[in-house]
Amino acid sequence: MRGLIRKEYSGRHIREPLAQATTPDDLRSRGGLGFDWIMTVLSAFMVGGLYIDGWAHNHLPDIESFLTPWHAIFYGSFALLAIIFAWYVVAGLSTTRPERSNLFDRWPAAILAGYGWSAIGVALFALAGAGDIFWHMRFGIEHDTEALLSPTHLGLATGMALIMLGPFRAAVARGASATGAALWPAVLSLTLLYSGLTFITQFAPAMAAWGVGAMPRGDLAELRIDRSVTAQLLDAALLSGVVVLLVRQWGARLPFGAIIALLLGNSLLMETQQGGSEQLLGIVLAGLASDALVWWLRPSAQRIAQFRWVAFAVPFLYFAAHYVTYAVHGYPICYKIHIWAGLPVIAGLVGLLLSFLAVTGPRSSPSGAPADTPA
Repeated sequence: MRGLIRKEYSGRHIREPLAQATTPDDLRSRGGLGFDWIMTVLSAFMVGGLYIDGWAHNHLPDIESFLTPWHAIFYGSFALLAIIFAWYVVAGLSTTRPERSNLFDRWPAAILAGYGWSAIGVALFALAGAGDIFWHMRFGIEHDTEALLSPTHLGLATGMALIMLGPFRAAVARGASATGAALWPAVLSLTLLYSGLTFITQFAPAMAAWGVGAMPRGDLAELRIDRSVTAQLLDAALLSGVVVLLVRQWGARLPFGAIIALLLGNSLLMETQQGGSEQLLGIVLAGLASDALVWWLRPSAQRIAQFRWVAFAVPFLYFAAHYVTYAVHGYPICYKIHIWAGLPVIAGLVGLLLSFLAVTGPRSSPSGAPADTPA
């Protein structure tokens, strides 16, 4: 709120606003929903560049250079985001109160609410990108799973995650005022985060055609089953973590279609890496059923039973849709019913267990405090 001064006139106190007395909270909230959308779109460009680069590595042989068009798209999208983000920070510095002459005192107030960790993410991404060049020079170009686990690539992924979660943290900082359509940047922010997580875990892809086709004989059959179950339960944990966070924070305030956006957006991106377009209709139906369940049950940290049902249902419906889709298309499912009918249930139990971490009792509730408050 703007500072107010009392002036004594004719025996009465008159309060007049001082336009120049701008508080840090005013400055940090000046971007609002518009800036959230800007950061969401720019983050989507970054993730798009990541997936384009991943497509090139998955489909084009002998990519042995750091200087490729695919890297240019990826790093170019980051450069655009960093420039625009820096412009907002510099604009904030120019409007901070003049008595804050020390730059180190002024810059935290210049960063928009919820984006303090995003600023750290920009710096981390830049450092990891520079380090990636030297890593390649020293150890060569990574291939396949190596590229997903490279330390410099994990540094890039961490920087991206901090950047992309800015709109989510900003919505959390607004507290109860964030609801309905105003939550779309936060929803898409978590969708991009989930897509980043599934990208770096492509060694265990959920959308692969697990259980379709001829089963190898002997010990290889058991190994294939074990890998399938492990891969799908890993993705169930990633998906459940994002869904539980989203529903715990806003529950019935979420816009209808939020779960569809999460599932379908990620599936469309992952389809560019490994195929699986035949599963998209089932994923849309699973998302629609999940959104309907959220609308009907109105889960929250106070409505714990409803919250746990949603935490179970979303991963259950998602993985059940995979095998139902295969059956509808007439694909031969080599796994016995014990596996393909039981795996969605275990996936749901993963979500249920994570819900106990998110909400432990009736007193648990999402925090509406600023998201970047230091611990």
